[in-house]
Amino acid sequence: MRGSVLPHLIIINSLIWLAGIRFEELALTLAIHKWGYEFEPWQVITYFFTHRSFWHILANMIALWSLGSAVEPVMGSSNFLFMYLFVGIASGVCLAFLDPSPFPVLGASTSVSGVLAAYAYLFPRSQLVIFPLPIPFSARWLAIGFGVISLLLFLWEPVMGGISHFGHLCGLVFGWVYLRWIWKWWHI
Repeated sequence: MRGSVLPHLIIINSLIWLAGIRFEELALTLAIHKWGYEFEPWQVITYFFTHRSFWHILANMIALWSLGSAVEPVMGSSNFLFMYLFVGIASGVCLAFLDPSPFPVLGASTSVSGVLAAYAYLFPRSQLVIFPLPIPFSARWLAIGFGVISLLLFLWEPVMGGISHFGHLCGLVFGWVYLRWIWKWWHI
């Protein structure tokens, strides 16, 4: 994909993750902290380029590449990048001020959830298979199912196994908002 921002996003995420291996405190410094708990304004940008483990970054980057490679050509690279940043920053603000969990959050999951919402908006009937389930799901129902599961898990236990279900919900909502109102309005 000539002119694509996807490889650049993956490289930036990977380089920050690699730097975090060398400097162990980096991930915690770049993670978004709650207002009143070591919050710094720049964390609303840095947290979604930061990952703690190999599996965390691998899962996020595979999802970003898989979904983003279909969404970016439709939206255009600059709009795709703007959406990715908009979703990450808007979700970060919600995480800092509204998330009931006192723990810091990091990872591209919020922005990747926004890319999932964009994919479902643009290709609602597209069939996706989520490993290891051999059952195809329509993109619309996959995004809705992911949102419902994230909501239920958030309501049951706001922080479960270090996963921010609130962050996933924010990403889905802001991704949909971006496609439904912002991007659609710009392309009338």
